[in-house]
Formats: sequence, C-alpha cells, structure tokens
Amino acid sequence: MSLSGKSVAILAGPDYEDLELHYPLLRFREEGAEVKVVAPTKELYKGKHGLSIVPDLNIDEALTRDFDILIIPGGWAPDRLRRDSRVVEFVKKHGQRRAIIGAICHGPQLLISAKLLSGKRATCVSGIKDDVINAGATFVDTPVVVDGNIITSRVPDDLPSFCKAIIEEASKLKRK
Repeated sequence: MSLSGKSVAILAGPDYEDLELHYPLLRFREEGAEVKVVAPTKELYKGKHGLSIVPDLNIDEALTRDFDILIIPGGWAPDRLRRDSRVVEFVKKHGQRRAIIGAICHGPQLLISAKLLSGKRATCVSGIKDDVINAGATFVDTPVVVDGNIITSRVPDDLPSFCKAIIEEASKLKRK
C-alpha cells in the first residue's frame, strides 16, 4: 500500500489537537502523498499542547478537486472552523465528490455542519457522541469506523488505526 500519486488536505485551526494534525501529516508524507495544510488564513496556528504550523494554503486557495483525501483533526479547532462557511463548504464538497474524509476526536463536528453524517456509522470523542447521534449517525465505540468515504476515530491513541484505515481505503482509489 502506498499513497504515491495521492493528494491530502489537512485542516488546521486554532487549538487543534497537536498529534491529530502532525501524525497524519508525517505518516501520509511517508507513504508518498502530497500533503497540504489548509486553514482560513496562512497565519501561524498553535495546537493545544504547544506545537504550531503555518498552513500551505488558505481556504480560498484550496480547490476541492485537487485533493483525494481530507483530514479533519480534533481539538478545539473543528468547533471554531465550523463557524466559517468557507470551511464547511470545503468539507461538504469533499463529501459530494465522495473523496475520503477522515475525522478524528472533535473532527466530526465539521461533518455535522456539512450535513455528511446522517445515515452513517461513526465514532468520535465521547464529548460529542450525542451530537453525532443527533445528526443522524449511528455511534460505534471502536478505534476506527469506515463507512463509505467517511472514516472516523476517537482520540490520539487511535491514530495508528485511523491512518492505516485511510491508507487502505486510499489504495483502492484510481491513480490521478
């Protein structure tokens, strides 16, 4: 399995969960993917635990068609990002294209705002379990849940399973 020839967008926002952004960033680059960090602006964003990142693209520069995979890290960032209609539209367009979308921890909050969870099986951090259920999803308390193009995980400890599932699903995609 390899992500060679695949492109990945990872969303960044204020107070993102450090490992949930940086682990997939490094892991997917290791697999040969072209990875770009996308955020509302190109300013420096700080994670909850002290890591930081400067995005490659702002949300207005990022074109949905350029990415095979979208990653939504958790932390407090998803709640802040869902307030930006441009970010919600970016996520929604990925869902409409049936691109792979990986959301971990609080990441499914953006899936809820983009109206992509209804009828899906999903997992998340326990703090938003009710939100996921109220959005019409079936909550499953396992490290990773794959339902079509939506892949969800709960917490940083699930990152190995989360990334492995994304790599496995992406390996089924046709090369660009």
